[in-house]
Amino acid sequence: MLFEQIAYMENLPFELSFLNVGEESRHCHKEVELLFVLRGVTHYRIYHMDYELNPGDLIIADAEDLHQIHDSSENILLLSVHVDTGRFDLLYPNIRYMFFVCEECMEGPAGNRQLLQSKLAILKQQLAKLAIDYTRAKLDVPLLTREIRDVVSTMVTHFQGFYMEDYQYKTSPQDLRPEDLQRLCRVTRYIMLHYREKIALDDIAAMEHLSPYYMSHLIREHLGFNFQNFVNAIRLEFAEKQLVFTNKTLTQISQDCGFSSPNYFNKCFSAWHGETPSQYRKNYVPCERSYKNPFTEEYALSLLEPYLYVSGAEKKRSRSLTVEAGFEADGFLSFQEVFSPIIVIDSAESALSLGFCQKELQQIRPASFLLTESFTGKNRALAAAVIQRLTAMGFSIAYNPKNPEILSAPKTSPAAVFQQILEERHRWVLLWGEENSLFLAGDFPSPIYDFYSFFSELKAPLVQVHKNYTLIKSPSDRFLIFYNPDPDTSLQVHLPAEILPKHTALFQWELSSRDDVLSTLRQIVPADRISSFLSQKIKQQGTGPMRVSLPNKKHAPVADFSIPPGTVVVFDILI
Repeated sequence: MLFEQIAYMENLPFELSFLNVGEESRHCHKEVELLFVLRGVTHYRIYHMDYELNPGDLIIADAEDLHQIHDSSENILLLSVHVDTGRFDLLYPNIRYMFFVCEECMEGPAGNRQLLQSKLAILKQQLAKLAIDYTRAKLDVPLLTREIRDVVSTMVTHFQGFYMEDYQYKTSPQDLRPEDLQRLCRVTRYIMLHYREKIALDDIAAMEHLSPYYMSHLIREHLGFNFQNFVNAIRLEFAEKQLVFTNKTLTQISQDCGFSSPNYFNKCFSAWHGETPSQYRKNYVPCERSYKNPFTEEYALSLLEPYLYVSGAEKKRSRSLTVEAGFEADGFLSFQEVFSPIIVIDSAESALSLGFCQKELQQIRPASFLLTESFTGKNRALAAAVIQRLTAMGFSIAYNPKNPEILSAPKTSPAAVFQQILEERHRWVLLWGEENSLFLAGDFPSPIYDFYSFFSELKAPLVQVHKNYTLIKSPSDRFLIFYNPDPDTSLQVHLPAEILPKHTALFQWELSSRDDVLSTLRQIVPADRISSFLSQKIKQQGTGPMRVSLPNKKHAPVADFSIPPGTVVVFDILI
């Protein structure tokens, strides 16, 4: 099958252009296509589905999808972005087999339009900035690479998955668990690679080590139709492309695409398309690509400017922060007395990990250790040995309180860690575990450990905690830390110069959830298969971008800046 070839500039993993296409033939390519309507009205067909798109609408055609722009108005103007998802395989395994659905022109089954609009605002802003930076006289390849990576991240995070209703793909009414998304992606990959063969639910379930009943329920609940209809939907996509691009007979196409008989192929195709395969082939007439009214690139870019900013509806959902307290104010607390951790040992694995992290534990100076009743009851001899060892190391032992509230930052996000410990004063933290613990499987330090390690390097730190930011001072240091645990919305910060000591320089660095060790672990092999060399590299993983600034108090705000979702920004104030 011939794919349309996409030309890339400077080896970038995407291509971007403005279009005024009025009509074109159905075609496909190996890239994902994002189409953003800036002006006019058009129609966009993806397989059997036909969408009317108006200004502000955004739609995605997945890799190798059969699609077509048609019946555009005279003033049509579109932003088109083609993304080579194969370049992101290491970050997102099986991304080529993911379904991306963001059709705001279709209502979802749960009426989740408001949530969809909120997510789309982020994606539209990213695309607008990408287009503006892409059209500059000189391409900034590192900048554009980061920006397209953010676009792909948003697609994978917010628009992966679909729900089938009335033979129409719609946005999923719920956020699927990551493990369910990955599982469905693997199932999709298997079907797309084996659609010519007989595919049984039992085989798919065995591949995922699940019962056939559970696998059937998973597909029905999250996709909106049963397993056999899912298989048929994928087979019909391949069949439709053969109807368009080949002269094969219907019997040949039926066999090539895995249908049990031509009659069954005819029945399935008619149910989805409202016409038989022969009628479809007869009615489809290829055409030359035609264009509508001309436009200038400058005008097209001007239509993107409103999307760079938060819209009126979204502005109510955005959050802003003005720093008001300074380092000379009262209300500073001793970090060691108020926030130092009480470390919980709740399993034999946790107890045995003491042998690997003794040095790190002494560094962060915990307030005490707690051995849970469930652990000591099952492991009395081991518990006694642990108590003896901790006592020898100079640590105190806490008695089991009633229902200690264990730190449980969502997905071990660094920003959530800062918020829960500083604002909510969570002190109980697990020593070892898969996440939400000081150390992860493989004895890797987590963002929780990094938090305590940061404070352990300061001499007698004092802290003043506010909503989403904290001031820190010690005899020789001053820090201002901002943290945005919200996974979806940026935090707008206004920092007046008078808050800072005189004659200062600011050294700024940031840490986001995509920088932490847990994120790295999820992208590679299981922890027990990591070499010692790679282990050290992961443990040494750095932070995000760093920069230095010299504030001038003659200009009232030092900065009005934005903290991305899930990110911590640290200002080291050099006096």
